[in-house]
Amino acid sequence: MSDNDESGESPVSRRAVLAATGLTGVSALAGCSSDTPTQGTNTGVGGMLNNETSTGNATRDSEGAGNGLMDQSLTIPGRYVPTELRWNPYAPSNYAEQGGYMVFDPFLRNNRSTGELIPYLFQEWSIDGTTLTVNLREGDTWHDGEPVTAEDIVTKFTIDSIFGYPVADYLNGVTAVDDTTVEYEMADSYQERVIMTTLSQSWLNTPTSEYGQFVERYSDDISEEELTTLQGDIQDHQIEEPVGSGPFQFESANQQVLTLSKYEDHPSADQINFPYYEVQFMAENQQQWAAMKNLTSLDATTTTIFPSRIRETLPDAVRQFLIPAYNGYSMAFNHNDEDFGRRNVRRAVANVIDQGAIGELSDITKTAVEVPAGVGSFHNDTWSQYLGDEADSFSSYTNTDRAAELLRQEGYSKEGGTWMKPNGDPFEFEIPVPGGWSDHVTLTNVVAQQLSDFGIEATNTNVENTTFFGQYWGPTNFKMCPWFWNNSGQTAPFFIQSWLLNSDTVTNLGFPEEPSVPPLGDRSGETSPFDTTGKLQELATVTEQSRREQLIKELGWAVNQSLPIYPIVEDQSQAFWDTSEWDVPDKESDVLYVQSHYYWLPRVGAVSARQQS
Repeated sequence: MSDNDESGESPVSRRAVLAATGLTGVSALAGCSSDTPTQGTNTGVGGMLNNETSTGNATRDSEGAGNGLMDQSLTIPGRYVPTELRWNPYAPSNYAEQGGYMVFDPFLRNNRSTGELIPYLFQEWSIDGTTLTVNLREGDTWHDGEPVTAEDIVTKFTIDSIFGYPVADYLNGVTAVDDTTVEYEMADSYQERVIMTTLSQSWLNTPTSEYGQFVERYSDDISEEELTTLQGDIQDHQIEEPVGSGPFQFESANQQVLTLSKYEDHPSADQINFPYYEVQFMAENQQQWAAMKNLTSLDATTTTIFPSRIRETLPDAVRQFLIPAYNGYSMAFNHNDEDFGRRNVRRAVANVIDQGAIGELSDITKTAVEVPAGVGSFHNDTWSQYLGDEADSFSSYTNTDRAAELLRQEGYSKEGGTWMKPNGDPFEFEIPVPGGWSDHVTLTNVVAQQLSDFGIEATNTNVENTTFFGQYWGPTNFKMCPWFWNNSGQTAPFFIQSWLLNSDTVTNLGFPEEPSVPPLGDRSGETSPFDTTGKLQELATVTEQSRREQLIKELGWAVNQSLPIYPIVEDQSQAFWDTSEWDVPDKESDVLYVQSHYYWLPRVGAVSARQQS
């Protein structure tokens, strides 16, 4: 699983928003929501319910005993059998994601609450026009002892470019000035926050010693056939043991546990007071729930959802962190559909769906999206700060009378309690939903019922995940279906609004490049084409604060009035830590807003193993 994307289109093209995406959304998101196994397993829940620890943990505790620590290894769950993991981030499946976050280093990080850019491998940077100069942290080495150099950064950018990842929508090229200095040529005079936040999602996981052979085969005049062959060769490349540069290095893997040992020469090594980092194979969410309930096998979770019924059973030693996700459950519309291609029909359906009621039906991890505009969070009300005095003019979509009015404007009519289309057919459809996405199934049931109560006959159809993507989502064979409303991985309005208005997702849904919207603040005004690309381009480069604020409002208005996707609730990311053997941050700590807790907190010493008393 790779961390960037590129295309040869303009810098804020329909792919560019994905430059900030750290995960290739579908598989990762499905794993977050599923109550069902994503992969077969030979292990059941029984052992954990009986307080049995994993072989990996028991072995590590024994080997490391004597250094005064309560726990010798930090153990998190993983979805793949460790012996079947692939260490090639461009492999189509089974990438060692959780382990990779410790074996490799990020370029830099950003705090999703404070907006702070946090130096890491990239220690210093400056921008002069369209030239971004970056100085690397000195003293970094690969796990084979070879130095990390600027040439490795060039290799990373080149491999990403070979796959057409969005990073090259922002960058035209990169040059190694010396061993620890690189110069990026930006495609435009981007704001520091935009370009560095984009690069903060990149990881140095392509050592030149391993991937340089592919870089040598790439050139600007490569043929399409040669490029396809090169991409395939990279994806097929096998790496038995990774050569990383992160704070932990590969040690061993068996059917149950991936074990990494601390790399003492890493610059962060002194902040880490435990010798091992383990990834325990757990294909089912239930296994993770049981492990945290019984304080066995796991020290922390990754992205798995813990329902309220499970959270209520967790012991006091398990500390829960809830972080606004700036993302959540939404309805995606097929804009090529005869019904949902109509702006008024989308707005009517949005008015029927009672997001407030859905938010109240959900547990504490979810809240209603009060005004869809692609700005801020609805857990901390930062959305209204971005919209300012114009907030009240934005549509909140809570009026069923307005829904009926909008449908009638489009020629729909209600007969005997059922809405009829202009051609006389009943307005009815199915809403396909992946059966393994438990939250989506529950919420879609509510949406379908609300629409049916209004007179639009909607049926929730649960299908297998593979069926959903193969028969429905992939070919856009639906009228509307559940999805997410911000897969950019970022929280700043530029990235959320780019994703909602200009991403590959909305392109595949048939959303136009220039949607028709009324003037800002005038919901009933005459519509005209909205220059999405131009506005996003300006927002990415403008330096004047007042103009930036105005552009955010204009783009938010375009989201609000055109509804490329309809955000319904915002999630909170869940994180659970066993505090019986680990010191962890306070719940209010800003460090929690740096993705992701299970690999970032240990790197910076914010989590540490407790000393034996």
